[in-house]
Amino acid sequence: MNPADRTLTEQNLLFHGMDFASVEYLLERSSVRSLAAGEKLLQPDTPNRHLHLILEGKLSVYLVAQETLEYTTLLPGECAGEISLVDGKHPSALVVAAEPARVLCVPHDTVWSLADHSHEIARNLLEIIAGRMRNDNMALIASQNRKTQFEHQAYVDALTGIYNRRWMGNAFPRALQRCALDKLPYAVMLVDIDHFKQVNDTYGHLVGDLALKVVARCMAENLRPHDLLVRYGGEEFAVLLPDAGPEEAKAIAERLRAMIADTEISCCDIALRVTISIGITPSRHEGTVENLIREADHALYRAKELGRNRVEVFAGTGEAPA
Repeated sequence: MNPADRTLTEQNLLFHGMDFASVEYLLERSSVRSLAAGEKLLQPDTPNRHLHLILEGKLSVYLVAQETLEYTTLLPGECAGEISLVDGKHPSALVVAAEPARVLCVPHDTVWSLADHSHEIARNLLEIIAGRMRNDNMALIASQNRKTQFEHQAYVDALTGIYNRRWMGNAFPRALQRCALDKLPYAVMLVDIDHFKQVNDTYGHLVGDLALKVVARCMAENLRPHDLLVRYGGEEFAVLLPDAGPEEAKAIAERLRAMIADTEISCCDIALRVTISIGITPSRHEGTVENLIREADHALYRAKELGRNRVEVFAGTGEAPA
């Protein structure tokens, strides 16, 4: 080993806090490998029988399922391949030279001879592996947090902060199934802000957006904790009321209607009030979410026909509304 490589090897984490000269002779069977930029050092489909000490350059590490996304980088003084060397399994990541690099390849049996010869080396190797596992755990936690954040963004309406129609497609059927299994009544409400286009045309979309947020917040704060509220689309909202019979559902709807009608919306020296119309369909354990929404929509249409700012209950085709 030439003097320059000896100095670089001595600076590796594997030999931290020890007399390198006492173990240098054990590295006689080790060899220096030069890597061109883009050349693979470790890959999941190839066994690894060496501990690679990075002398120069930079290596990029890619997880097996995310080969287009760099997971981490390895720099001079660090190691590669320590976990696959210890557990005898194929590497769990792809390691590629990010730039021209040089590594000292220490054979498997030499690594164990070093560990047997020096408690410091054994301890350093354990610290290297533990550090890698800790970093992996932190990466998994960060990945899970990102996944949770992405899922939240996918299921929550950005404007109003309540759940969106995509979330409804999963949550409503599950809630209906629970009601059916527990033999509980329920009701579905479809809510529409009256003359919302006129609000936008008269005051602008900034005020219209504020009106949507105010209505959404008012409903979210005044529904029961187990009720499900979503922005169904545009100025429409859908609500599932588990364990609510027709009379209780209508009472909840009337309370929401009155509270929203009494709520003043203020923006840029503009003050206005909006009203809502609500259509309700009661329990139909054999019904699908689509059918229930369609029936609630019939009742909502009836509420609009009768003057808006009112609640109507779907009573069946051809029957008078409740």
